[in-house]
Amino acid sequence: MLNIFNMDMRRLFRSKALYSCIAFLLTVSGTMILFGMLPDFAAATGSVGGETDMMSTMMGVGMVFIILSILFAIGISTDFSSGFSKNIFSRHTNPIRYIGGKLLSLTVIGAIAIIAHTAVSMLLFEFTGTGVSLTGGYLGLFAYLIEKIFVAGALAALILMVYLFTRHIALAMIIGVLVATGTISSLLSVLGEYLEFSFITDVSKYTISGLSGQANLEFQGSVFITILIGSVLWAAVCSALGAKALKRKDIL
Repeated sequence: MLNIFNMDMRRLFRSKALYSCIAFLLTVSGTMILFGMLPDFAAATGSVGGETDMMSTMMGVGMVFIILSILFAIGISTDFSSGFSKNIFSRHTNPIRYIGGKLLSLTVIGAIAIIAHTAVSMLLFEFTGTGVSLTGGYLGLFAYLIEKIFVAGALAALILMVYLFTRHIALAMIIGVLVATGTISSLLSVLGEYLEFSFITDVSKYTISGLSGQANLEFQGSVFITILIGSVLWAAVCSALGAKALKRKDIL
């Protein structure tokens, strides 16, 4: 698994798509923050005085997950279109080795994007003179980043599973973006309220996007543990299902 991880990381860092996606993400995030400093723009969006709240910056992490969904799908599909997967499966017949190594490398990429987005956002707030408000201190910020990184790993596992079953990059991207934008958890919440089934609304909190939405800058032990365990469970289930797809289609 570690050998596959090392090979995959070398391939990813040589890929122009990785740097293009991260550059695009930081450019868009930076532009949104800088435009938010303009009085006319801030007044129009109702964000006057809100730029000192670090949570307003963290909300941009949703965009990180959208970009990551696209990057994850591209990275996974490239393995199969380039012949890299055939080379791997000829030497490693255990599908968990590939899935484990791939998820590890994708999670590292997700961590880089999330940390880079946060660092650039904080620097821009300081640069504009508005300052940064960390309501939970640096412990809260650190916990928040860990939570989001675990969620990124779960998202990568879901996208990998979808691709392994369908072999359609577009479908993998669409599912990833729907999860990243919180569309699925929102629909479940609305459905639960409409049918007056509270358990559906409760279940929506434990979807991947629901877990991501629970993260905040004020460290709460119960929330922290819930997000980590929930993300690991999602990754484990998606990995197990993805392994079945690999055995059926690629590993004879």
